[in-house]
Amino acid sequence: MKNKNISTGSIVHQIEDIVASDIDDEKVMMSVEKGQYYSLDPIGSRVWELIEGPVKVSDLIDALLTKYDVDRETCEQDVLAFLEELREDGLLQVEG
Repeated sequence: MKNKNISTGSIVHQIEDIVASDIDDEKVMMSVEKGQYYSLDPIGSRVWELIEGPVKVSDLIDALLTKYDVDRETCEQDVLAFLEELREDGLLQVEG
């Protein structure tokens, strides 16, 4: 299932079989297919919201930079690593 690396030019979005709920500032999710639970911190939760529909990774990073006090390079590295984790867990669809 390992595809080429996710880049800032990739288009990403959530897979469809995830049930999610907000608890305080975190998002708790369950994969219906796998029967596994996931919990995201506030920043991970924001990323999850932003990838509800297809979004270009560079646009996702731009949206996060307007909300969080972080330099672009750090944000890009962290977002790409997080998206790779989501993909490895089978929670992310990647195009391009």
